[in-house]
Amino acid sequence: MAMEGLESIPHISERIKSDKLPVKYEYKRPVFLEISQQEADQSTDHGLRIILTPHNVLQMPWHSGYAETINSGKSLYSNEDQAAMHVTHLTFHDTDKDQAMTIPYVFFGIFDGHAGTGAALTTANTIHCHIKDRLTAIRHFLARETANVVAEDDPGLGFITEAIPTESLVIGAMEEAFTEMDDQIRRERETYRIKGGCTAIVALYLQSKLYVANAGDCRCILLTENCTKITELSMDFTPETDRKRLQTLGYLQPQLLGKYFGRIEYQRRLRKKDIGQRVLYRDRHMAGWGYRTVSEDDVNRVPMIIGHGKRARLMATIGTTRGFGDHDLEAPGGQWIKPFLTPVPEVRVHDLSEHDYKPNDVMILASDGLWERITNEEAQEIAQETLEKHPIDEKIYTNIAHGLIHAARGTIGKKGWRTKKDQIASGDDITVFVVPLNCHRTVPESGCLGEMYDNPLESNPITYASGSVEESVSKQ
Repeated sequence: MAMEGLESIPHISERIKSDKLPVKYEYKRPVFLEISQQEADQSTDHGLRIILTPHNVLQMPWHSGYAETINSGKSLYSNEDQAAMHVTHLTFHDTDKDQAMTIPYVFFGIFDGHAGTGAALTTANTIHCHIKDRLTAIRHFLARETANVVAEDDPGLGFITEAIPTESLVIGAMEEAFTEMDDQIRRERETYRIKGGCTAIVALYLQSKLYVANAGDCRCILLTENCTKITELSMDFTPETDRKRLQTLGYLQPQLLGKYFGRIEYQRRLRKKDIGQRVLYRDRHMAGWGYRTVSEDDVNRVPMIIGHGKRARLMATIGTTRGFGDHDLEAPGGQWIKPFLTPVPEVRVHDLSEHDYKPNDVMILASDGLWERITNEEAQEIAQETLEKHPIDEKIYTNIAHGLIHAARGTIGKKGWRTKKDQIASGDDITVFVVPLNCHRTVPESGCLGEMYDNPLESNPITYASGSVEESVSKQ
C-alpha cells in the first residue's frame, strides 16, 4: 500500500520506476588504465584518494599522459568522472580518384558526472559512435584538397552559395554528435537506469587540426613555446558566463521560470523595502549594469542565477549550464532545469600545422576538479618543472598529469586535504589528459587501446572506454 501511495505522486513515481530499471553499463574505470580489480577497489577509497595512471603508457596514443583520483567524500558515489580515448579512421571509396581513402583521427574525452555515474558512463561508452557517424556523413568533403566546400548551384535561381570552410562541417558534426548524445540519454532513461548528468569536453585531432568541443566546466589549454605560452581552447560554462543565453531563454519562454524564479539579475538580494527604489540590475541584452525600479513581483521572485564563482547556481540547483542528462532534474517550485541546461557545445579550432611544435608543447584536458584549485599559470609551472626534472620519454606526459593532480589534491593531514601552499585542496573527482602536440602528423600505432573498426552505429565494434567492453567482433 505504501508503494502504491508513492506511485500516485507525480515525479516520485518516475523515480521509483527508474530505480527498478537495469543499468546499461556497469561501473568501471577506463579500460586503458589496465588496473586489477584490487586496484579498482582501492581507488574508491575517499580517504586514500589514490592517483591512478595507466600501467602501460605505450598503449596510449602518442604516449599521452593520463591520471585520475576520486573525490574526498564530496559524493556518496564512486568516482563520477569518466574518460575515453579512441584511435580510429574514416574509410570510403573516392569515385573521383577511383581509390580507397582513409582519414585517421584521434579522440580524447572527459565526462564529469554529478548526482550519479549513469550519464557519464553512457556518454563515455557511446559519444564516439555519434562523432564517427557525423564525420562519416562529411568524409567525402574532408578528402578534398581545397579547404572550402561549395554547395551546388541552384539551376532555377542561378544563385551560387558562398564557400563553406571544411572545418565548419567538422564543427557542425561535433555539435550534432553532442545533441544526439543527449537525445540518446533521454530516450534510454525509459529502459535503463541512467542517474544524474555530466558535463563533457572532447578533443578531436583530425587532419592537422585540433577541435575542442566543450559543454560544461571542464577545460582545455595548450602550453607551447617551451611551456611559456598559454592558449585557452575552451571556456568554463557557469551560470555567470552563460548568463545572457539563460536570460534570453527566460525572456522568450517565461513559463519555463514559473512563478518562483525571475530572469533579472540584481547586484544584491532584494527586500520589501526596495519596492519602488532604483537598484542596479542586468538583463539578457546587457554586458554592463543599469538602474531599474523594483516592483513587488521582483521581490517575490528568486533570480534564476544566484551566487558567484564556483558557488553560482542556476535556479538554485546546479552549478553548470551545459551537459548531458539531468532530464528529470527539478528546481525549487517544480520547474524543470533541462530547458536551460543544454548539450550544445562551444567548438574551438586550433590549426596545428601553423606551428613547429616540440615534445614539450602539450595540451592539458581536465575536469573542473583540477581547475577549481589550479590556475592555468600554476598548471604551466607544474608542467615546466616536470619537464626540467625528467627526461622526455614515454612517461613524461603521465608524470605531468600525475603532478597536476597531486598539486590539486594535495596531501592529507590534521587539517584535511591541503595543497603545498597549505590551502584547502580540491575535494572533487579529478581527471587529466596530457597530450603532446608535436605528434599530430603521425597516426598512433594500431595496437593502441581504443581503436575502432567500421561504422560503430552499423556494427558492434570493440569499445575501449570508461565501462565494460561490449560484445564485439575480433580485431582485424
